[in-house]
Amino acid sequence: MLNESKKNRSEVPAVETAIKILEYLSRYKHRLSTLSEISRDLSINKSTCYRILKVLNEYRFVSYDEDSKHYSLGSYLIVLGARAAEFIDYLKTARPHLKWLAEQTGQTSVLVEPISGNRLMYVAKEEPNRPVRVTVSIGQYFPITSASFGKCFLAFLDEKEAEEIIRKVGIKQFTNRTITNIEQFMEHLKQIRAKGYAESYEEHTPGICGVSAPIFDLYGNVNMVIACIGLAAQMNPEVMPFYAEKVKEAARRITDAFSGKEPYAPAGQDALIREALS
Repeated sequence: MLNESKKNRSEVPAVETAIKILEYLSRYKHRLSTLSEISRDLSINKSTCYRILKVLNEYRFVSYDEDSKHYSLGSYLIVLGARAAEFIDYLKTARPHLKWLAEQTGQTSVLVEPISGNRLMYVAKEEPNRPVRVTVSIGQYFPITSASFGKCFLAFLDEKEAEEIIRKVGIKQFTNRTITNIEQFMEHLKQIRAKGYAESYEEHTPGICGVSAPIFDLYGNVNMVIACIGLAAQMNPEVMPFYAEKVKEAARRITDAFSGKEPYAPAGQDALIREALS
């Protein structure tokens, strides 16, 4: 799931190029881009890029502003996103527990899933009802070697597989707290596996901390990670054990729900479920 396809060339290059363009425009810094910028940054022939953008524009997957000559994501993606959220059963199952975690911790809670290219992506979020909070964008992606999310995925892989991925992807230094030495990183993964959760103290973004726990499928593989993210002033080392226990509990609940061990229930009804199961 985390490894790229062994195929070196796509059998449907136009589709692959269209996907690359949509991914490119989904990034905040590229949300408004010209044909030349898209063609250059993605190394796509300009005429090919133009033809694909024209089709995407016709179907409202992208939008084109005649005055500024900028392309952006189109309105039909909103419809597709809403429909996808309705149809994906595992997100329906996980959302109540994500909400429970946000309520329990007072921090932004997220679900993270692996995508192609050894990357991770936010697929769901719940933000607390408080004036100062961390906010994230659904669909935002990042390298699997970054933050607590990536470390959590890698820690529960086979050690050899994890090391191969780390050496292939590399470890980008986002802040002076980022662990970039591979040997130290691998040792850190062993500690995470023993504890059952991963922490990140301003390793990816200055002033932001996070704690993550793995969600397993029926075969014992990590298929998602749940995490809460907050300001460093709120999630300091002294109180991190509290957040860690809540995140681990939410991960356990979702893992059990996926395996059919617990019935589906809205957040806030967990006490009733425990009583019914006792």
